[in-house]
Amino acid sequence: MEAVNIQFAPETGTEEEWNEAYARLADYFRSYQLHNRIRRTQLILETLRRAADCHKQDPSRTPTAHSIEQARRMLKEWLGAIYSEMNLNESQIEAAGRLGFHLSGGPARWPHFFLDKGNLPPDMMEAMRVAVRTSGPGMQVSKMTPRDMDLGIVSEVAEDTFDTLGRHPILRYTILISIVGGVLGYLYLLLR
Repeated sequence: MEAVNIQFAPETGTEEEWNEAYARLADYFRSYQLHNRIRRTQLILETLRRAADCHKQDPSRTPTAHSIEQARRMLKEWLGAIYSEMNLNESQIEAAGRLGFHLSGGPARWPHFFLDKGNLPPDMMEAMRVAVRTSGPGMQVSKMTPRDMDLGIVSEVAEDTFDTLGRHPILRYTILISIVGGVLGYLYLLLR
């Protein structure tokens, strides 16, 4: 295992901004279930070093934004090396990579090789590729256009009835008086 070297002194940005960037990177790498704290710290420091160089060139963006951008760039490079033989576009590589890493048991089996594109074990690469190959059919874009709900003949009869009653108020009141009279007549017969 490599020695952990903690030398980080950015020339731009405040200490609070870099602490925030560190916290966001820790959350980002934790989302990949990278629970090995030593490896996670190594990755965070490497990412922060790259982000500090970028922040020196463009201080208008926050250190957190530069850090997440660098982490995603490192991930794309690493996954690009693993899935180079598969015909995937950039967004598919990122999604397939995350899926492949988890399905192959990468966080538990190969935490020290996460984002280490210079040292890729063949069994890890093959396990990640197999997990993506067998995960199901390729995604396809589809469209769903909204259609009117068809509730059958009951809705048509009810709609026609309400339209008719809305146009003829005398008929509406006659039906209402008939219903009230029927309920009162039924109650009279019950209580007699």
